[in-house]
Amino acid sequence: MRLGLLSCGGTITERYRPDGTLDRLGAHDLAGLTGPTAWAVHDVEAVDSSDLTFASVCGAREAMRRDRESGAFVLCCGTDAMEDMAYASALLLDRDRPVVLTGAALPGGSEGSDALSNLRDAALLARAMPSGAGPLVAFAGRAFDPVCMVKIWPQAVQPFGPDIAVRGAMAAGFVTLTGGCGKADSYADLDAADLDARVAIVTETFGPLAGFPDADALDGLVVAGKGAGGIAAGSEADLRRAAARIPVVLSTRCPQGFHVNPAVAKHAFERAHALGLVTAGYEGLNASKACIRLVAELGRVRSDRRKAEFGTMPTL
Repeated sequence: MRLGLLSCGGTITERYRPDGTLDRLGAHDLAGLTGPTAWAVHDVEAVDSSDLTFASVCGAREAMRRDRESGAFVLCCGTDAMEDMAYASALLLDRDRPVVLTGAALPGGSEGSDALSNLRDAALLARAMPSGAGPLVAFAGRAFDPVCMVKIWPQAVQPFGPDIAVRGAMAAGFVTLTGGCGKADSYADLDAADLDARVAIVTETFGPLAGFPDADALDGLVVAGKGAGGIAAGSEADLRRAAARIPVVLSTRCPQGFHVNPAVAKHAFERAHALGLVTAGYEGLNASKACIRLVAELGRVRSDRRKAEFGTMPTL
């Protein structure tokens, strides 16, 4: 099977010069690291992961759509935004062929980089994934579900976790899938222009929220509550006013998002609903991923309105 290699920059593409400056490896250079693997190479962006956007994901999607010969794809990007890029990919990329994201902890152009092993593992995983599966992340011999994974260590050869996000392992040329491949609602019909909603994240710390944003300047808001969605009493008035104007989603500052036991009443959960906050569809999403999903949902509303204006029935 021929594989498509999509490069979006990141540490895996970095090559440092003796004077400390760097240039970036292209998709062709990354493909050359792996030896005789059959790759179709696509340079999407050459940026630090902090500069990745929804347009980056849409650019990768367009490259995939143009490449009808590849049976699966490996997408390379930086690890700092890997969990965001992977979750956005799960929402926005087509499901006709498997996609695996990977990167490197050490610059791809340096001796001893983990780029080679991660690329090889990603290729193995992409070939092993079933048709229709959502994207996975291959890193340091493990396969991760984008919905659950987070970067736990800022700098580590294996920076991701937790164990509940692991969906398989790659070792000695073999792939073992130990759980279902990632699933998420599809927004693959949206264009980059649909994904420009202004969504902010506010985080509860110790005491009520300070510096609350102007809801009239936003299209949506995500609240990273304490623990299982806890909100200070002093934050309620601001949140109620905001929820009367824009969608306000309840999340948590915990990395794994919140989960509610339906058999046990949760005061913080019911209290959030009383304030007008949204929870449906956001269970298990941390604040960053909740923000990505809310932008996609607002984009769907915008897209449906545009289609209705031009005489096309909105998507159901």
